Amino acid sequence: MAGCSTFVRLPHNPPHFNLSPPPFLNPDFSFRGSNTVHNHRPNWPKPLSLRSKSALAGTYPLEMPDWNRTALLVIDMQKDFIEDGGPMLVKGGKEIVPNVIKAVEVARQRGILVVWVVREHDPLGRDVELFRRHLYTEGKVGPTSEGSEGAELVDGLVIKEGDYKLVKTRFSAFFATHLHSVLQGAGIKSLVVTGVQTPNCIRQTVYDAVALDYQPVTVIVDATAAATPDIHLANLSDMKNIGVATPTLQEWSEPKA
Repeated sequence: MAGCSTFVRLPHNPPHFNLSPPPFLNPDFSFRGSNTVHNHRPNWPKPLSLRSKSALAGTYPLEMPDWNRTALLVIDMQKDFIEDGGPMLVKGGKEIVPNVIKAVEVARQRGILVVWVVREHDPLGRDVELFRRHLYTEGKVGPTSEGSEGAELVDGLVIKEGDYKLVKTRFSAFFATHLHSVLQGAGIKSLVVTGVQTPNCIRQTVYDAVALDYQPVTVIVDATAAATPDIHLANLSDMKNIGVATPTLQEWSEPKA
């Protein structure tokens, strides 16, 4: 009938579908080529601590940096992250304090803008990540709460006239802050990064810097740290693979650099 829908009658005995699992889900099954059985365990690399650090080696610098257009970011070198017993302790942090102090000294000698990137949170944790808010309860001082001793820089690191202090509440120093605006206003084109910790605040800040076309972006490998050497080196390797320079403090501090 015109204007009516057409219905298709399904057969009373639909074809039988084989719903048994495919053969490759059988634990005894192996993919076989002409001469090779591919069911062996993958050949995972040895832990980074057992391998050479040569993956981070390279000629530094690739070109002479313009120090007047460079900023040094010192990230999260605060007591709650660095000192023994700190609630957010980064195990490798204490070891790099002398190198961070030295990096700041060299930066000031070169006329590099020093930017102190710190976490400072509302005492009730209203601006902290959701997964950390349980650390901020009434009557308890949460990590790096504004005005707390744990939010202070570790001994030996001092903000001086001409430096810039930036407060962040997330991993990246660029996220929901005015860092990019400040750097652009100062004519900054390249960044040098120190501090903690490599897989979190260092990495996310560096990736954002690369996305924003700062060039070059440099991470001083022995003035940054993570919970373990393997974590540190793995993340440095990832950053090197996107064009980030990874010199040691000595390499970066040399007069020719």
